[in-house]
Amino acid sequence: MTVISCVSLVSPVGYSAASTCAAMRAGIAAFEELDYRDRIAMPIRGARVDAIAPSKRGRERLRMLARLVLEHIEPDIGAALPWAQMPLILCTREKETPGARLNGMFSELRFPDGSAVNERRTAHIAAGQTGAFAALMQARKMLGEGAPACLVLAIDSLIDARTLAWLDRHMRLKTSETTDGLTPGEAACLAVVSQRPMTPHHIVLRGLGFGAETATAISEEPFRADGLAGALKTALAEARTEMHEVAFRLSDVAGESYAFEELVIAQIRNMRQSRPEQPVWHAADCIGDTGAAAGMIQFAWAEQAFSRGYAPGDLAALHGSSMAFGGRAAAIVSA
Repeated sequence: MTVISCVSLVSPVGYSAASTCAAMRAGIAAFEELDYRDRIAMPIRGARVDAIAPSKRGRERLRMLARLVLEHIEPDIGAALPWAQMPLILCTREKETPGARLNGMFSELRFPDGSAVNERRTAHIAAGQTGAFAALMQARKMLGEGAPACLVLAIDSLIDARTLAWLDRHMRLKTSETTDGLTPGEAACLAVVSQRPMTPHHIVLRGLGFGAETATAISEEPFRADGLAGALKTALAEARTEMHEVAFRLSDVAGESYAFEELVIAQIRNMRQSRPEQPVWHAADCIGDTGAAAGMIQFAWAEQAFSRGYAPGDLAALHGSSMAFGGRAAAIVSA
């Protein structure tokens, strides 16, 4: 059994998993005009973490996100976990995406017990929105090799001049001229992955699946959602369930019509029996596209929904799509 527990989440609408997910459930958004302009000199709208000053940019902004997510771990949880014994898996944006990097950041971070991050016990997955799913696969392997538990830290900020310019250049940024685009956001999420529950609230990973899409958001190839449909099929098979048995879905879709179409096609290609309702929750409606953090935020929201009793059923499907580079992933989780 693989158990996932979100122990800290910092986002534009909250500084814990409980507050962030409550805000997203209520539809509270945090969009504002940023200190950046698009290619026609109009202000770009996005969602940023208020605790980080707009003047903090690039690596410093990511560094502060990492520091905040460790500082906001609840004391009782911080005292109960074996921090020094747990390897850390870091999830960041794809190497091809322009923007700040986190290299060399770990030396200054401290866990709640005062211990430092052991860089020799650290893995780095640069896969964007699918990174959290890949980290869970890596965590399974580490647990099988004897690790008592693993930490997964997913962190990203699209509020970066280089990232915004790249998105704008590829017509993927929502602006006054481009309505079919994403809204930039930022977040950091820390989870513990183990073989038995280590915190009061947790979810169980039932299935994982991965795929590759050649018809990406910046290509001209015919689109059939082969990557996400295949990833979802694999996850459902591992969970020994069918698509119609999934009660609700969570997604990293952030505003692009391409992504919405992919989500629908992947569902249709795996649905063998009709179901009256299967709602889809989008965190980006409130906090924008959080890049590499988007996947782990889905796991945090599913955990909150199950633990607080507002999940519409027993099974949830989670989806991860690296729109520009083709990586796809899916997971099935339960309470």
